[in-house]
Amino acid sequence: MGRHRRGVTREVTVADLIEELRRFDPGMEVRLAIQPRMPQEHAVGAVAEADGMVWIGEAGQRGYAPDEVGERLGWV
Repeated sequence: MGRHRRGVTREVTVADLIEELRRFDPGMEVRLAIQPRMPQEHAVGAVAEADGMVWIGEAGQRGYAPDEVGERLGWV
């Protein structure tokens, strides 16, 4: 999970996400990185269940993500 591979579709489950997040300090803030070519930083919004899936809403752009974010996500 967490690696961008062009042409490969991989669905992430709730269990996958929980397992990934266990590696981090529970007090850390969470952001969404959007757009691999020019990563933007978005706040995480509400979480809901609909249509048999869990949806994580975004709560607005906070700026552009540092270059390190794209590198760590495997986008560069």
